[in-house]
Amino acid sequence: MSDYRAYITKISNLREDITNSLEFIGWKDSIRNDSTVFVKPNFTYPFYKEGITTNPLVLKEILAILKDQAERVIVGESDGGNHSFTADQAFKGHGMPGICKETGAELVNLSTLPSRYIEDIIQGKRVKVQVPDLLVDEIDCFISVPVLKVHVMTTISLSMKNLWGCYPDTMRCLHHKYLGRKLALLTKVIKPKIVVIDGTYALDGHGPMYGEAVKADLLIAANNPVVADTFGSAIMGIPVSQVEHIMIAEKEGLGTTNLDAVQFNDDWKKYQMQFQINKTIIDRLSTILFNSECMAKLVMESPATPIIYGVATKLRNKDEELVNDQVKRGYE
Repeated sequence: MSDYRAYITKISNLREDITNSLEFIGWKDSIRNDSTVFVKPNFTYPFYKEGITTNPLVLKEILAILKDQAERVIVGESDGGNHSFTADQAFKGHGMPGICKETGAELVNLSTLPSRYIEDIIQGKRVKVQVPDLLVDEIDCFISVPVLKVHVMTTISLSMKNLWGCYPDTMRCLHHKYLGRKLALLTKVIKPKIVVIDGTYALDGHGPMYGEAVKADLLIAANNPVVADTFGSAIMGIPVSQVEHIMIAEKEGLGTTNLDAVQFNDDWKKYQMQFQINKTIIDRLSTILFNSECMAKLVMESPATPIIYGVATKLRNKDEELVNDQVKRGYE
């Protein structure tokens, strides 16, 4: 029988569904009563947005379950990219101070902690990532809690892409070159043992900051990040072969994309949807920045930045304008 396990269900009772999913994937093999657990949500916005950030209700139930099993539970996130907002603003916008007080979890802004650079050769290229010392030295079990959504640059944004939010530098947007390899390296270093994908709302059409929020009422869990992301990709109807970082991670021996080698709780194909990605002019121009650190620095951190941003403002569609305005203000 396969060591890889994955679970999917339509949500009916959130606490019960999360408990069942964790039991099925064997969570207690990774979390003992003396364990320190780190929970990483996707707070890519300073407040909760359906299909875009992790549902606080899902986090609350996960933390409530963990508090009776682990000695220490930490919830963490880094500051928003390009100085857009702080992790503390996102915590407040998602109601996390109250949730953590109720569940006994700690809140940590990863951008304020000591960190180190880690280098390795990933599929023939030497890449470097910045990682908080906490995640390398003190965590027994890392749990990634992403949203089920597409992403215009990386095709999907699930558990491995969620690790990019562990990169503590707010200007991590300058380091997107070889992102697929860097996400594989982060996966290798941080070693997520449990993934719980929040599919209460899924994001179609665009991502990560806006798109069509689809009320899916799905909960997905797995005991391996490559399996989880392959599974999530399949549920969204997106071929995993189109997702570079998943394919690289598999080649690095971090998991499998062969779902026939995974033990499931149910026939997952009946949950399949068909999502797609619609790129804007800004998205297509941003591809250049993803592939060139020099261009990224020119656009985002140079004397020319105000001029370039002024031009970009005229190219934004209404959704992009709304995102820019809301992130600036930090509230609706």
